[in-house]
Amino acid sequence: MASEQKGSGSGKGINSKLVLRGLNKEDEKPQVEITLIDRQGKVFETVQIAEDGAFGLPLGVIEKAHRIRVGPTETESGEAPSSLFLNYRVADFVARLEQGVLDIGRSVWREWLFRYRCVSGSVRRCRPSPWWYTQLAEAIRYPLSQSARGFKLNRLARASIQPTAVARLPGTLELGELIAWPIRCTPICLGTIEVYRRICCCEPWVFTDHRLERLIRELERLLERIPEVPDFPDPPGPGPDPAPFQRAILHEGALDERALHVGEDLHALRTLPVERIAEYVNARPYLLCRRYECSEPVKVAEGTIGADGRFNICWREFPVLLRRGCHEEFAYKVKQRFGPFTITIYNGVNAGHWYDADDNPILRSYHPLAVACRDNGGEGDAFVYLDEIGDTDSSLLNTPDQTSATSVASPGMNGGVAFPSGGPDGNGVHDRNWGGTLKLAIMFSESMRDTGAKYYRVSVTEADSNGNPVGSPEYVTSGLSWNKAVAVPGGVDVVSESLGPVSTSAPDEPQDSLYLIPFDGDLGSNADWEADQYHAYLNTRDLTKQWSDPDADNGQPAKRHLVTIEVFNAAGERLRPNGTPPSGLPGAEVEAAFTYRRKIQDTGPTNMVPYGTLSHLFWWDNRDVVASIEDLRMNGVASDEECQFMNGTESSTFGIGYRAYHPWEMFQKNHVISWRRGLSGGSDTMHNSTNNVGAPPGAEGASPTHTFGHMLNHPTPSMPPRTKCAFTVFLTTYNKRTDGDDLSFSWDHDNAAFALDVAPVVCAPCNGDDEEDDD
Repeated sequence: MASEQKGSGSGKGINSKLVLRGLNKEDEKPQVEITLIDRQGKVFETVQIAEDGAFGLPLGVIEKAHRIRVGPTETESGEAPSSLFLNYRVADFVARLEQGVLDIGRSVWREWLFRYRCVSGSVRRCRPSPWWYTQLAEAIRYPLSQSARGFKLNRLARASIQPTAVARLPGTLELGELIAWPIRCTPICLGTIEVYRRICCCEPWVFTDHRLERLIRELERLLERIPEVPDFPDPPGPGPDPAPFQRAILHEGALDERALHVGEDLHALRTLPVERIAEYVNARPYLLCRRYECSEPVKVAEGTIGADGRFNICWREFPVLLRRGCHEEFAYKVKQRFGPFTITIYNGVNAGHWYDADDNPILRSYHPLAVACRDNGGEGDAFVYLDEIGDTDSSLLNTPDQTSATSVASPGMNGGVAFPSGGPDGNGVHDRNWGGTLKLAIMFSESMRDTGAKYYRVSVTEADSNGNPVGSPEYVTSGLSWNKAVAVPGGVDVVSESLGPVSTSAPDEPQDSLYLIPFDGDLGSNADWEADQYHAYLNTRDLTKQWSDPDADNGQPAKRHLVTIEVFNAAGERLRPNGTPPSGLPGAEVEAAFTYRRKIQDTGPTNMVPYGTLSHLFWWDNRDVVASIEDLRMNGVASDEECQFMNGTESSTFGIGYRAYHPWEMFQKNHVISWRRGLSGGSDTMHNSTNNVGAPPGAEGASPTHTFGHMLNHPTPSMPPRTKCAFTVFLTTYNKRTDGDDLSFSWDHDNAAFALDVAPVVCAPCNGDDEEDDD
């Protein structure tokens, strides 16, 4: 029984005891208090529970109370939900105490203990080329695995230069291939992670669910936000600006989950049998759990990213009580601070990336300002290899085996090209010529620092048909700086540091055109080199260098070149791997414990190069393709008149005289001849070939022909049949040239306008008419 108490100024009161039933010796014991609340809902008195459970309530306090609440102490409860507390009417509470102690069952008081919650994952920055965003938008709007591809072809058939655009489609990637595309992604090791939680109560779909119409409307509105990828301009120019596509697909650096799949989801919901729609929606949480079925996201924790790009964030909280059919999900925001500014580089909350607590997700940021850290490996073997050329892995360079420090084996007909077995984007185009500025990423393992390696140098030498050097090497000499991310209190500073070129004085003779090797170990503990930086920018168009070859004759190949990498110590002495022969190059040279390697695949073992330098054969050719319509032809008769009106019959033929070539035929991807009728009328392709036509000094070539009847009424005849119309003929020639970053195809383009007229057939006089005339 409870006992009465008498306190100063309080009158009589109640003394009692709170007992936690089921409490074992090994159990953690919650801190409990009794809170008295007045009729306005305000707390006016708090009573602490002693270690042995004893407490006292003055009578005056009880008389003022409207409700009495029992639960965890204020310092412990924090944001604890109200459902965790026991709430009593005053009379009921007093009556219970008069019957004995205040018993609290184990299932109740266990909820008054904090529990630790943890989430983990990793963060990476991804840097796709601009073409990736436009291809992604195209794949979203017109999923290639669906019949929507046919709609795309029909739309292009009405476009101003439809055949050119259609010619690109076979190389277009599907959505899944693009999302899994091997984009260069590197760890983000500096920044803050915010953890958000929401509670979703998502009712599974059933047969003929009433929510279908609403979902389709939402997806249609979402699809409208994805811009159409424009057809090729006339005349051709640079590809479309990726910014509008980025805005439609990204939310502060994160790919929009629903936008990515909106095209294929709409197609499925419109075409699947009714009995399969519920199964389709239930298998896709981003469709099943829409915003109105989930609570507002609430930030529950915050932490930092580790030096390896991973995060593990834990926090204390009371258990979350979920009703049946509900579940909790977590999403993340990643922020980096630059001086006084904080930038969100990944917003998974708005992008719809929700995970279970145990998912261990990889958060990929596509934000242009995100700072990533290079992972240069740790302790291990000392080695050097050419890693990447732009975004192209060096294993896709068709370079013969090295035969000396400065030569390679005799190259085959495609030695030195990119993609000897076909492009990585599934388009099947092989033997692509290099051109433009080649960005070379070289892998210097961190252990090279222990060998005394300090500098590197990149040189270019013309190669003969046997893979031997011709003349003296020319060095890459343009200034080069790298950015490093320096951790400062509350953020990160990005600092530029020059790598060269510098000169040193070796014992024999000075060495110049050297660049510092950017080792991680030279930066200290509070800084990291940013990822995705290059060691050399090789401008193959630089007219001040002998390696530029813009004047090769038609029908003659451009020159091939040897690109050689050398390593030097602090004194300017060339380092060559132990046991390799002297390089024969000028300057002092010493052996060191490392190896040169060559990549033969994207991942896996590399091949050792047993020479004193590392040389690769490149074949670049910056010459442009040509597309020129020389004349228009009716029944094989050529005319170069400015305005041409062709009068004939349905069996009369139309063709063109033209030139479509690359000065070295191997590097023409293909050329396409097509026509379009009138204003957004029918169209057709006349010719698609990979062969040079009309390359000087030869004469122009003749295209295949189409009949006037076909051109006037393809693809659907009109009633009555057309007898005349205006036309445009198009010629586009594509170049295989690539810099390793841009995998699209540059082109040249020409077109011409003309008109066709088929005289109507006049029938012979009818017999009845003859008889009338006789009368």
